[in-house]
Order: sequence, then structure tokens, then C-alpha cells
Amino acid sequence: MAERTSEAGVEDPVLGEHEEPLTPRAVLSSFAGGIAGLLVMAPVIAGIPILLGVFQMEPLEQFANLVIADANGTLGIAFFVAGGAFVLPLFFLVTATFLPPREPRYLRGATISTLFWASFVFIFWPAASMYVNAVFLVVTLVAHWLYGLVLGSVMQRLTGIPEHQV
Repeated sequence: MAERTSEAGVEDPVLGEHEEPLTPRAVLSSFAGGIAGLLVMAPVIAGIPILLGVFQMEPLEQFANLVIADANGTLGIAFFVAGGAFVLPLFFLVTATFLPPREPRYLRGATISTLFWASFVFIFWPAASMYVNAVFLVVTLVAHWLYGLVLGSVMQRLTGIPEHQV
């Protein structure tokens, strides 16, 4: 079967595009996009800081402590993954209609991930040397853009980015 491509070069949805954004297929495609985004994001957000010797577990521990007292970094990682795989993709599914750019729609994933990056910086700020803080800002922004591009691309490929009337 020949695949159709749009003018932007991204393939049309293989599962069919829907007017109603909150179908089970759309929800599952958002989860798939979130998981794929995390897989692409992980080597950048953790790997580069580890290679540069600036990775810190304390912010992950503090993040987990927002939910459970005396939590550890492993639980912080679990909360981060759950948010990236389920919570943020659902938020994107509901809000994608209102985000720029108008076309290509999959780039809206980068828009939402940039907005999430702002809160990420606040929550996970390392409060370290200028070098560590600069690496943190650049690496986490690039990682969030990758996450958003993959989230948007996977959703566009599977079910399309929702467009609904309000």
C-alpha cells in the first residue's frame, strides 16, 4: 500500500484522522508519542550531563518529595517518566488545537514541550556553578524540543493532531 505524504513531508495518519480529539485511539497515540519522545529524550537529558560530569540526582529526589515524603531519586525518575508517558501527552491531546504553528501541526509538540520546559527548569534547577546551570539550560531545552517533535510526529502519523471547534 502506498503511503500518502503531506506538503510538509510528514506522512498522513495511518489510523485515520478524527474530528473528535478524545477517542481511545487518539489517547493511545498520545501515549505512544510520549513514550517514544522519552526514549529519544533520555540520552540527551541524562546522557550528556553524565558524560560532562554534571548530572545531579538531588533535583529528582526533591521532585519525588513533592508527592511522597523521604522519597529517593528512583521514585523521582518514575514520576518523571509517568508524566512524560501519560500526563503530558494527554495535556497535549487536549490543548493541541490552540497551539502554534498552524501548519505543520506536528510542530505543536515542540511548542507544548517548550512550555513544559519552563516549569521543568523551575522544578529541577540544579543551583550549581554557572557551567552546570548553562549545561542544564541548553541540554534540557534541546531534550524537550526532541521530546515534543517526536510526540507530535508520532501522533500525526498515527491519528493526526486534533483539530476541534470550541
